Amino acid sequence: DPPNADCAEGAAPPTDAGADVPCADALDVAALRDLRRSVDAAFAALEARFEEARRREREAKELEGVARQCQDAVEQEQARLRAALDAEWAQLHTERRAFEEERLRMAEPATRRSDVLTLNVGGERILQRRRSTLCAAQDSFLAARFSGRWEQDLDRDDEGRYFINYSPELFLPLLDYLSLKETEDPAKEVQLPIGPDNQRPQFQAMLKYFGMLPAVSILDAMHVPYDEVTACDCGLAFELLPKTCSLLLTAVETCAGKSVFTSASVVLYTTQGTLLRRLRQRDEWKQIGQGVLHPGRRSRIEFAEPVLLQARSTHCMYLATSDAAGIAFGGEARGNDACAENDDLQVHSGRTSGSAAHFSGFE
Repeated sequence: DPPNADCAEGAAPPTDAGADVPCADALDVAALRDLRRSVDAAFAALEARFEEARRREREAKELEGVARQCQDAVEQEQARLRAALDAEWAQLHTERRAFEEERLRMAEPATRRSDVLTLNVGGERILQRRRSTLCAAQDSFLAARFSGRWEQDLDRDDEGRYFINYSPELFLPLLDYLSLKETEDPAKEVQLPIGPDNQRPQFQAMLKYFGMLPAVSILDAMHVPYDEVTACDCGLAFELLPKTCSLLLTAVETCAGKSVFTSASVVLYTTQGTLLRRLRQRDEWKQIGQGVLHPGRRSRIEFAEPVLLQARSTHCMYLATSDAAGIAFGGEARGNDACAENDDLQVHSGRTSGSAAHFSGFE
């Protein structure tokens, strides 16, 4: 008989001592594990691809949003530029129409300087003046109004007379001035009137409206910086001399003395004439303003009303205080030379007073 023929049916064949032989079940488990790992790896790779696809989709949507925003911004900018261009064209058309109207006015030969105009002054007086008289102050608004270029824009009453919206008390002094100015000697300028005593502010306002006042300018007469001032006194008086044109003075700037760290209340006076003479004539001075001066820094005092300085005529100004801070000045006056000037005005060295009583202590 062949070997092992006596083994029971289904029994495992004998093996060498100490040898392990895996059964079929163990091999199947290992294969399943390998397969599962492969499937998990493939699933992870697939999931990563899905995540990458989702990321790209988000980026695409973000880019679409940015593109829409950019497009909106471009459209808004285009709309803004288009509106600005339309406005500019409209402005150009308006200016062109105005220019054409102005050209037509200038071409109209309907007015002459010798025309006699009838004026209704404030509804109270009816009078007549030549056009040339109303235009005597060249470059003024009043001259421009009656030049003939604005005939259709001038105010008229029911009878067609030119209406002046100021009372005769205010306008007639200006009209008299224009009549004199029309025939003035170039070597002797006609002085601008100062107006009624009880209506000076209103008269100055009318002159300003008609463009009759001189241009605003500032004369810098400061020789010592405000923060370096060491000299001060209770009174400071000096002379002003307009050159070829009359001027309106509206304010003065200075400071209090630096040595005393308090402010000074100041009163301002003015008069016409030489300082040496007027200091002895207190009744000839007029108070024009008051204010406060601070030590070491610019302090501006506005006048209650503009002060008219007649051309080629000496005027005086006096600043007075009773406070210990005093009024700053640059140094000792030397002679009567101009210490500051511009094309319109000279400021001459003045005198100081140590007395707290106004108009005293100048001896």
